[in-house]
Amino acid sequence: MNTLFLVNEPLTEFGGISKKILAQVNALKRLGLQVALSYLETNGNDELKGRYVNEEMIDKYSEIPFISKLQFRCNYKNLYRYVKEKGIQLVYMRYTHFANPFFISFLKKLKKSGVIVLLEIPTYPYDQEYRDLKTSSKIVLLIERFSRRWFKDLVTRIITLSHDSSIFGIPAISISNGIDPTSINVVNKRKTDNEIHLIAVASMGYWHGYDRLIEGLHNYYINGESGKKKIFLHLVGYSYRNESLRYRKLVTEYNLKNYVKFYEKIYGEELDDLFNRADVAVGCLGCHRKAMEYSKSLKNREYCARGIPFFYAETDEDFEGKDFIYKVPPNDDPIDIEEIINFVEDNEFDPIKIRRYAIENLTWDKQYEKVLQGLIPNFNTPSKDVLQYEFNENVDQR
Repeated sequence: MNTLFLVNEPLTEFGGISKKILAQVNALKRLGLQVALSYLETNGNDELKGRYVNEEMIDKYSEIPFISKLQFRCNYKNLYRYVKEKGIQLVYMRYTHFANPFFISFLKKLKKSGVIVLLEIPTYPYDQEYRDLKTSSKIVLLIERFSRRWFKDLVTRIITLSHDSSIFGIPAISISNGIDPTSINVVNKRKTDNEIHLIAVASMGYWHGYDRLIEGLHNYYINGESGKKKIFLHLVGYSYRNESLRYRKLVTEYNLKNYVKFYEKIYGEELDDLFNRADVAVGCLGCHRKAMEYSKSLKNREYCARGIPFFYAETDEDFEGKDFIYKVPPNDDPIDIEEIINFVEDNEFDPIKIRRYAIENLTWDKQYEKVLQGLIPNFNTPSKDVLQYEFNENVDQR
């Protein structure tokens, strides 16, 4: 089936979202679809240059930033022409809240042409994510909220990570975030006496809740527990968003600079080395702040693929009851560091066993089988030989 995978964002060499998108595209190809990828490209100043499909530029945008933003939001003519010329039968969209009247017009043309339209919503509900953003972003959301009322008659299925059976009145297919194990190395833990290292990799939104962990460290050290174990927290992905600045302020206020380290976005061997120092990883601790009880975060799955134990506060069905995870309460109380120490010291974790669980259950191939079965006529899952990831323990441990 000829398929267009559509994203309204640029792809970057090391970006986590970009790697996820490429992994999704490759999984669909392994399942037998002919997939073209449409994305945006920027120049060195992060200004939009144009829209591409694979390596071909189909839209060139103005060098004036304001006009280029209007073009990307309003111009779907060449994209629709591509759909018609290439005989595209299915359009899979990563939906990042870009609906407007021009996009609705594009959907209407796809519907008229008999194209299957799948809309993946990475996070739902999402309106509350705009609460701390500038006025212009809130205006974009208002336009989006007005426009999405037309989705019901134009979108075939919503692909969601939530438990909703329908969204915007459209039947929803619930999947988990998937991973590509070939792009993630397993940890090779370096033993450190009398120390426990925690690592959290995130964009540092208010819903990540790492202030709870900093508060917990403050309580731990102020109560004179430092003679027991030295606890270090490595926060990877620091930015200048309000939440990151708040974390830094808390660390300074509590005199924790020797125990909490901030890193900007790091990748490759540098990130691998940091994981090799870590004893346990930290998932989301504040999903309740955006009224989310359930989550299927990519972060948790990447931790699992690395073979590192982790803890989080939400409900994640893929990990509930597993011996390599620890659950903390979904509230704003400080994290009990003593409990984290006990979790680490009372268990012997096998990185290969944890990673094997990810390979057997959490790949994008497994998730898209759920989407395509019953949706595409005569779809047959390829043989296991086609979908099998090589699992070599010696290679994984490097």
